[in-house]
Amino acid sequence: MKFVKKRITSLVLVFSLLLSIIVPGVSANGLASIRYLALGDSLAAGMTPQKEISSGYSDLTAAYMKEQGALSTYSKEFAVPGYKTDNVLNDLLTKPELQEAVKASNLITISAGANDLLKEAKMDIEKKTLTIDSAKVLPTLQSISKNYAAILQTIKELNPQAKVYVMGYYFPFPYLADSQKPQLIQLAKTLNLAIDSMVTSQGATFVSVYEKFGDDPKQYLPNPMDIHPNIEGYQAMSDALLTSIAKTKPKANDIPSDYWAKKELELLIANNLLTLDDKGNVYPEKPITRAEVADILYKSIPMTKSIPQNPGYQDVPETHPAYMAIAKLTEAGIFSKSEKFNPDSSLTRVQAAKVLTLAFQLKGDGKVPSFKDINAKYWGTPFINAVSTHKLMLGYKNGKFGLHDPINRAQFAVIVVRAQATILTK
Repeated sequence: MKFVKKRITSLVLVFSLLLSIIVPGVSANGLASIRYLALGDSLAAGMTPQKEISSGYSDLTAAYMKEQGALSTYSKEFAVPGYKTDNVLNDLLTKPELQEAVKASNLITISAGANDLLKEAKMDIEKKTLTIDSAKVLPTLQSISKNYAAILQTIKELNPQAKVYVMGYYFPFPYLADSQKPQLIQLAKTLNLAIDSMVTSQGATFVSVYEKFGDDPKQYLPNPMDIHPNIEGYQAMSDALLTSIAKTKPKANDIPSDYWAKKELELLIANNLLTLDDKGNVYPEKPITRAEVADILYKSIPMTKSIPQNPGYQDVPETHPAYMAIAKLTEAGIFSKSEKFNPDSSLTRVQAAKVLTLAFQLKGDGKVPSFKDINAKYWGTPFINAVSTHKLMLGYKNGKFGLHDPINRAQFAVIVVRAQATILTK
C-alpha cells in the first residue's frame, strides 16, 4: 500500500502530544498504545473518486501511528459509505460487536452528517446545479445535532475514557455552476458550525478540514462526477486530525479561566464569529456593536449568498467590512430599513430580542412576560416573549427586562450559543 509521505513539519511534536493526551504518561517512542476506531460514512471508509474503497484519512492516520511504533489496533469495519448520523447511532445502540469495539478503543473518530443533507439534494448534471429544499435544511440540521448528542452520549457511557474527534466537512461541489457555489459554500459552513456546536457541548473535539480544502478544492476532488477526495485530500484530512489533537484553539488573553461565558466566547472565537485584536484580547465586557451582531448572525444562520440590493444606509458604504452581512439581514427583514444603520452603536437588549427572534425564527407562547418595563402594547413585547420563552434572555432581579441596556460581547456570545442549541434541538 502506497501512502503519500508529505507531512507538516510539526507532526513529530504533534504525535508526541497525541500520545500524551490519549494515554497519559506514554511517549511517542514508548509502547504501542493507541487503539483506534474509525466510525462514520464513506470518508471514514476511504471511498475514492473512482468509487472504490482504499486508503481514507483514518487509514493514513493509522499508518502514520504504526510507522511511529505506537499503534496497537485499528479498525474501520464499522464505517459504511452512505451512512447518516442515524445509522451511526443505530449501530452503537444495537450492535454488540461495535459496543465492544468502543469499549476497547482509546481514540475514536467519526465523520457523519453530510449524507443527512445530501439525501435531500437533487443533482442536474447537464445544468451543473444542485437543488436542496430550503424548508428541509433546518429540520435536517436539527436531526444531525440531536443524533450527534445521542452518539457522543452513548460512546461516553460505553467508554468515558475514550478521546473522540469528529471530522468536519469540506466543500464538495467545486464543479457546479458558479452562481450556485456561494449558497452551497455557506451551507457547508453551516453544517460544520452545527456539528461543531453540538460536539463541543458534549466534550468531544471538532476537527475542521474546510480550511485545508478551501472554497475551490478541485485539486483534491479530481472527478467532477464524484464528491470524494483523492489521496492528497485524505492526506490533508489526516493532517488536520493529527494537528487538531495537539492544537490549542485560539483563546483570548482577557478571559479568566473561571469566567462565566468562557466556553461560549471561545466557541465563537474558534469559528471566527468573534476575533481577537493584535493583543489577543476579545473584550468580553465591551458592548457589542450592531455591525458585529450583523456579522455574527450572517455567519450563524443559513442564508443565500446572492448579491443583495443596497439597503441605502448613509453610514454603511459597500466598502464597509460588514456591508454584506448588514445588507443581507436587512433584505431578510431582520434589521429594519432607515436612513442610518449606526454600525458602531451598541445593541440594546430589546433590539437584541428582535433580531434574535427573527434570525432564528423563534416562537413565543403568546403571553405577555411579567417584566415591569413592558406591556402588551409595547412594540418589543412579542420579541421579548419569544426570547424569554426559550430562556435565551432573562430579566433582572428588580423585575425589569432592561430594555435599553446595551448587550456586551460575552452576553451576546452566550445568547447566540443558546439560540443555536434551541433551534438544533427543538
